[in-house]
Amino acid sequence: MGLRTVVVAGGLGVCLIGLVAVSSADDAPSASTSTGREIPAPFAPFEYLVGDWKGAGVPVANRVRGWSETHAWAWKFEKGAPVGLSVTMTGNKVLSKGQLLYEPTTRRYVLGGSDAAGKPVLFSGTVDKAGKALTLERDKPTSTGAKQRLTLRPNANFVRYTLRVEEQEAGAPQFKPVIDTGLTKDGEAFASGSAAADAPKCIVTGGAATMTVTYQGKSYPLCCSGCRDEFNDNPEKYVKKLSLRSDSAAKGTAKPAPSRNKDDGAFDGLTDDPTPAAPRPSGAMKAAPTPSKSAAKPAPKGESGKSSDVSRAASLLRLGQNLEKSGKTAAALDYYRRVAKEYPDTPSAKTAAARIKTLEKE
Repeated sequence: MGLRTVVVAGGLGVCLIGLVAVSSADDAPSASTSTGREIPAPFAPFEYLVGDWKGAGVPVANRVRGWSETHAWAWKFEKGAPVGLSVTMTGNKVLSKGQLLYEPTTRRYVLGGSDAAGKPVLFSGTVDKAGKALTLERDKPTSTGAKQRLTLRPNANFVRYTLRVEEQEAGAPQFKPVIDTGLTKDGEAFASGSAAADAPKCIVTGGAATMTVTYQGKSYPLCCSGCRDEFNDNPEKYVKKLSLRSDSAAKGTAKPAPSRNKDDGAFDGLTDDPTPAAPRPSGAMKAAPTPSKSAAKPAPKGESGKSSDVSRAASLLRLGQNLEKSGKTAAALDYYRRVAKEYPDTPSAKTAAARIKTLEKE
């Protein structure tokens, strides 16, 4: 269905540009309930991020000198289904725009986008055993030759989160913290705890709403700019969905959504920790499937590095393809050239070479 015009009743919407596409609606199974929550299971730990945040960044070496930052997170949709998160960071020293997606083949998260200078940047990593802290390591050294990693960690009430930047200089034995950014969600009081449970629910994903749209004279709640754009694309779909959910609730068949603070097994299989997860309560949200040890086959000698190259090349290729679709030809060429130069023996290199040849002729 074509785009419908809606009126946004709120100033929290942020235009987010898609920069990465390493998974699809089919790759990321959704967790859905009759209360309307419908998100990819690998992103259950990060649903709290959706919305606008304000805070300050400070260098660890001199905490009296800081700067203001704002972060805006929104759902990323493909084919009418959420597949990841988009983010715009204003004032951050490492990242300006990006998308967080999940690679089911490697069971790793990928954050790709633009750094503070507008140059392409790519991070990947995993969530910790507690299912809260996400640590992502940069794929290439910084301009000073240091390794770099980011860690996102929420507070107990999920109304505040910290983004820590760490670096490991060449020859140094370990990473050291460089920058800490602490942010609080708009509309939330740090000391009072999250008000998300009391907020209206987003008509698209069921998250805590922070804005509304008007369609055919009625207002509908939404949680982010990504859901707003998805609603614009197919408003009848979500109006019907809301009607069915209301009918279900009236008949007493609706089930309560799982509590975010309760261990419902949503994080099982999303870390590199081999320890078996505790038994999941009946009816809990299912996470991405984890291959059994009996089914896993060790890679032939000398092949593990090649497999990693193929995966990394594919991620970089997707970055370029998405940038090209957004009309950012120069940035797309940068990614295509990296694939062709750094991973010449992969299938992605052949595709990248073809795009380079085509774009350089235009």
